[in-house]
Amino acid sequence: MTTLLGLALLSSAAGARPRLDAASPHWSGELKPGGQIGYSLRAVNRSKEISRGVLCSIYLQGKKIGQVFSAADLPAQGEVLLEGTCSLPPDLAAEIQKRAPEQVLTMQLQPYRVPDLSPADISVEKNSEGLRWTVTVVNKGAAPAPAVPYQLFWDGKAIAQKKALESVQPGDSYQFIYQDKRPLEGGKHKLSCWIDPTGELEDADTSNNQYQLEWQGSASKSDLTARGVSIEPENAVVGSPVRVMFALTNTGDVELLKLPVVLKVDDKVEGEKKFFQSLPPGGETELTMTWVPTEAGQHRLSVSCQGVTSPAKTIEVAGRPGYKFGAFQANVPKRSRLEKEWIINTTFRNLGTLPCDSVRAVLWADGSKVWSARLDQPGFALVGRQTGQA
Repeated sequence: MTTLLGLALLSSAAGARPRLDAASPHWSGELKPGGQIGYSLRAVNRSKEISRGVLCSIYLQGKKIGQVFSAADLPAQGEVLLEGTCSLPPDLAAEIQKRAPEQVLTMQLQPYRVPDLSPADISVEKNSEGLRWTVTVVNKGAAPAPAVPYQLFWDGKAIAQKKALESVQPGDSYQFIYQDKRPLEGGKHKLSCWIDPTGELEDADTSNNQYQLEWQGSASKSDLTARGVSIEPENAVVGSPVRVMFALTNTGDVELLKLPVVLKVDDKVEGEKKFFQSLPPGGETELTMTWVPTEAGQHRLSVSCQGVTSPAKTIEVAGRPGYKFGAFQANVPKRSRLEKEWIINTTFRNLGTLPCDSVRAVLWADGSKVWSARLDQPGFALVGRQTGQA
């Protein structure tokens, strides 16, 4: 398992970058509260790589108080003269005022026109799938970063290594989310982020590529209530789709990211659907599924989600109107004659449970429709006139 120490050795070998030295540093002025102090130096590129500009930052006891830069490329073994002034804080401590500038002020050199990615924050949130990390990365450099390679650690052990293919402009920030699906452990833990662990990007300052958060884990659980099952339309009919509506409430203390719902009819599974939506603790959502009844009569509807089942809803499903024609009886002369009247008797009955006022009947002869009418009685006599051979 890779650790932070192992990554430090790997990064130092892979991340070749210009080595800049400050030669002949000189300070002019005194350390006075609210005053200014001048400085000059020769920035020398001691490496074989070109430095894309040079930035000199001035620090007073770890706090940056000024900077000066040269945007021009500095070739290998080349040097450039940098001069500038910086303002001293008005609350300068008395013990510092008595010392020489070189004793309390430091210079730091780095390439100027390159990105400088630095993790600025880690926030975590428990949900139904584990722990969700949200990491904020800031580009403190003077050039865009083409991507954000990173590695995450849990108590010093690497748990993820990925690359976000997003360009981050100078001065901008970028957030990425990682869903840790491992079982959560209680107690204190150290969560760390390492930006560009293998040194694949140009980086003005690799000393700010790490961020660590101490997090206190606690036992938690997700819990739901399901209620309010209803259908629309209320008059369900066999073969006609109905909307089954219900409500889910998150009564637990973790956020739910997906809701797998099972629809049951008479305790038998009739449908399953996953709703990919966020449901925070205390939140409620109304959802809908579709059901097509296949049998008439009373049925019990319920929904289940993560082991929680709603109270059953009893509904009445009506049958669809159905028709079945009896055997045809025809009174036709033995020899077919044109313009000869003939009678066909037939019966039909409604096999459904809903009333039907009328039925449209059609008579076909040799594949052609020769007669049609709307019939209002369950039994009827059809009288027609033969106009051709039937």
